[in-house]
Amino acid sequence: MTVQENEKSEGKQVYVEGLKRYQKRGIRVLIDGVDASDATWEKLFEVREDGSFYMGDYILEDIPQEDPQGEGVNEEAEDYMKARRLKEIHFDIVYHR
Repeated sequence: MTVQENEKSEGKQVYVEGLKRYQKRGIRVLIDGVDASDATWEKLFEVREDGSFYMGDYILEDIPQEDPQGEGVNEEAEDYMKARRLKEIHFDIVYHR
């Protein structure tokens, strides 16, 4: 294995380990709509002849909070993202032509 191949392999391993840490915290990681497992992680790095590849989509959810003024969610507010948390990460095939 060349140095470049070794670095690429290590990079994949670091990425997958990071996703597994999310799973341990209760955040679902799905590949093609199915919970990711040791048998499916490698799919994220496959090279396909048709130019397709996996892209991650990070799904957020609102953190329940009291809204005493009944104003609802203000997406322009500076603290908007503080009221949201990561719920799931979805990986699906996308095509680039």
